Amino acid sequence: MSHSLLADIGGSKSRFALANSAGRPERILVIENDTVADLEAAVARYLDETNARPRAATLAVAGPIDGEEVALTNRTWRFRRKEFAKRFGFSELRVVNDFEAIAYALPCLGAAETRPLGRPAVRHDGVKLVLGPGTGLGVAALIPAGDLWHVIASEGGHAAFGPHAVDEVEVFERLRNECGSVSAECVLSGPGLRRLARALSPSAADHEPETIVASALAREPTAQAATRLFVRLLGRFAGSLALTFKAQGGVYITGGVAAGLGPLLDEPQFRSAFEAHPPYEALLAAIPTLLVTCPEPGLIGCAALAQNMVAAPA
Repeated sequence: MSHSLLADIGGSKSRFALANSAGRPERILVIENDTVADLEAAVARYLDETNARPRAATLAVAGPIDGEEVALTNRTWRFRRKEFAKRFGFSELRVVNDFEAIAYALPCLGAAETRPLGRPAVRHDGVKLVLGPGTGLGVAALIPAGDLWHVIASEGGHAAFGPHAVDEVEVFERLRNECGSVSAECVLSGPGLRRLARALSPSAADHEPETIVASALAREPTAQAATRLFVRLLGRFAGSLALTFKAQGGVYITGGVAAGLGPLLDEPQFRSAFEAHPPYEALLAAIPTLLVTCPEPGLIGCAALAQNMVAAPA
C-alpha cells in the first residue's frame, strides 16, 4: 500500500497522496491546476517533492471514464492510460470518475468527517448517494451488494433542470438565454452560482462565487438572495435524486462550493426543498442529509480502491 499513488484530479485543484498500511491517505499535497501545464506535470511535481516512487496508482478524475483516453470535463487536460502508466513506471493503474471515488469513501467516513444538514436523522442501511457542486456537479450512488459495495457513477449533473416555484420562472428564462438548454450543473456549481446571481440581479456587479458566498455570510442582501435560491435548488435536486435511488442510507453533500456555503446549508431552505416532493414527503423526511466536512474524500475513496486492488486475487 505504501507504494500506491492516490490522486483526486478536479477542474481547479488536484490532490495527491500515498496510501498507508491502514488504508488512509498520507503525505497529502494540493496543487492548483493553473500552476502546471497538465496532469503529467502535476504528478511529476508531487513525486519530486515527496521523493516517492510508487509502483501503482489510483486516479479519480473529474470526467467520464470510457476507453483508453481520459479527458477532464471542465479542463483541457487529457491522457492515455498506457502511456501515462509507462511514463511513471506504474505496473498497475486504475482510473475512476471522481465521484465514484467519493462514493467509495462514504463507509469510511467517521462522525468527525461529516455533519448533519437539518435535524439529525437515524441512519439506515441502504443506498447512499453523494453529490457535490464544485467546478462542475458530480453525482454517484453507493449500492450495498451483500458484504460489498458497488458504485454507480453517473453524469447526473448534466440532467435537464428547470423552475418549480413561481419566483424561479424569470430567473430560469434568463439562464436559458445565457446557456441555451439549462442543466443542473449550469446552476448548481461554482460558475452556476455566479450565473444565478446575475440572473437574479442583472444590473448588479458580477462577482466570483467565493465573493458571493462571503458577502452572503456578511448578510449582504443581493448575495443572500442568490445563495438562498442556490441552497433551495440544491435541496430540490438532492431530494429528486434521493427518490430516484431511494437513498435511505443517506444523501451526502460535498464539493468546494458546498464547503464554502457552510452554515448557509443549515438554513431551512435546503431541507424544505429536499422533502417537498409530494406524495413522498414522509419518505424523504426520514432520509438523513449530511455535509462532508473533510477536505479529501476523493483520496479516501482512492485509498479504499487501492486497498481492494491489493487484496484482490491475481
